[in-house]
Amino acid sequence: MSDDGALGMSDRPPFIALEGAEGAGKSILLKSLADDLAVRGVAHVLTREPGGTPTGEALREHIWKRPELSIDGVTELLLLSAARHAHVREIIRPALAAGAVVITDRYEMSTRVYQGFGRGIDLAMIASVTDVAVDGLYPDLYIVLDIDPELGRRRQREAGHTPDRIEREDEDFMRRVSAGYRRLAEEDEAVVLVDARDDTDSVRRAVFSALERRFPRIWR
Repeated sequence: MSDDGALGMSDRPPFIALEGAEGAGKSILLKSLADDLAVRGVAHVLTREPGGTPTGEALREHIWKRPELSIDGVTELLLLSAARHAHVREIIRPALAAGAVVITDRYEMSTRVYQGFGRGIDLAMIASVTDVAVDGLYPDLYIVLDIDPELGRRRQREAGHTPDRIEREDEDFMRRVSAGYRRLAEEDEAVVLVDARDDTDSVRRAVFSALERRFPRIWR
């Protein structure tokens, strides 16, 4: 939940994170959300992790795309958290302060799931590092696209996607990731779990229905 009070009830625009395992369709959904906000005339900023800032993009380009690098889970946690701190300071907070809806492709939930459930890093350690990295700023809503890892990877192969160092992990790792997302969705009212096995239109309708319920001032 965000640092600005009850879900969706703060004076600022909402901060939304798209989450999910590989091949769940986050990129397609992100474009659909951007198109919808543009039609509504709503100011918005789309961003991503790792990325968004020069620091984050450097991490993506020079580390995330190099599967030959041997990087343990704690190192991943610290690298991602450093990039996230820059992301919050340089992109997310200024955009919210300027009155724009912010939608990010991944945020700290990815760290809890991939480095926590996937790598086995202690969740309390992740929480401590994350609190510093995000400076109290958590999404008003997490939209988690839930997909079976095998189906997700098949979609990526069919799309000709080149996997990064995380996407190259084995099936057991990806199943822990999917299970982690489902567990967090059960524990947090700020999470909406959407079945990503459905066709694109069905996923879109489910997501927009959730947005209408949570943020009626924008989606109605």
